[in-house]
Amino acid sequence: MGKLDGKVVIVTGGAGGIGQAICRTLVREGAAVVASDIDLPRCQKLVEEIEKSGGQAMAIQTDVTNKADIMRMVDTVMQKWGRIDILVNNAGIISFGPVAELAEEEWDRVLRINLKSVFLCSQAVMGAMKKQKSGKIVNMGSLAGKVGGIVVSSAYAASKAGVMCLTLSLAKELAPFNINVNALAPGPVDTDMTRAFPPGALDQTINQTPLKRQATPQDIANVVLFLVTEDSRHITGEVIDVNGGILMDI
Repeated sequence: MGKLDGKVVIVTGGAGGIGQAICRTLVREGAAVVASDIDLPRCQKLVEEIEKSGGQAMAIQTDVTNKADIMRMVDTVMQKWGRIDILVNNAGIISFGPVAELAEEEWDRVLRINLKSVFLCSQAVMGAMKKQKSGKIVNMGSLAGKVGGIVVSSAYAASKAGVMCLTLSLAKELAPFNINVNALAPGPVDTDMTRAFPPGALDQTINQTPLKRQATPQDIANVVLFLVTEDSRHITGEVIDVNGGILMDI
């Protein structure tokens, strides 16, 4: 028996490194997982892998900045499984550069994908969760949202600060419906996003980290798993640091 038997999960950004790790981890605990991403082929490959191992999964191409697209995703999931128990708002992009050189279009793009998507996706699933009188929402914040842009741009840092503040608002609003809303604030994670750091920046960050390593996608997925099971039933409105202790040294 898995901790998530009978649960239906939507993971946005399901094609990326962290998203795939989350999908695999929740499936192992019995959940039916929807891998949602703009990159449909990578999601389909993941779903094939999950189904071969005996799990339940579905790939849905979704532009998480487009409300109509999101509603189609939610309708598809409800038609297939009749419920939505967990939403992991993991979709996001990274951005670099000083404020003085940041184009308005880049600011808007980062805020749409990283922050607006969390608002739209959460809004889209909360009706089903309210009817069920249960649900879990986990949002992906960032260390940068707490300390500002160091390696990353101000747009990225601001978007993640917004995600974490939105988490608190959602947690307060949805608590009467037995819906838990929490966020993670990872530091660097071994993904394509972190590999895009400017030369030397990642090594410098790791050296500054008390544990002297960056997180793996599985490290993040393990904390997500905790937050979406009944093990965390009395936790809501929290932002959990998953950064190897680097926040202590900043």
